[in-house]
Amino acid sequence: MIWVVKQFTTHQILEVGQERVRFPIRVEIEYQQEKAQVSSGSVHKKILYNKPFLLKRYPQLKERDLDLLVEERVMKAIHDHLIFSDGAE
Repeated sequence: MIWVVKQFTTHQILEVGQERVRFPIRVEIEYQQEKAQVSSGSVHKKILYNKPFLLKRYPQLKERDLDLLVEERVMKAIHDHLIFSDGAE
């Protein structure tokens, strides 16, 4: 059994008024792996993006909605990362 730490960047696109905003989200995941199996209860994540800037630049955005959108994107990116990196290493 080993602990794996991986970092990657994903992007989210927002439609704000007539603007389309694409911003990076830095993700760090840490999980326990035994052979090729990831222990689902062991997955921990850290998310970093420039939330204060986005909320200041686009005051019509609600913090809760932005958090939910980012969380959704990150969970999909983690899922894709774990599925597709399984056989690549």
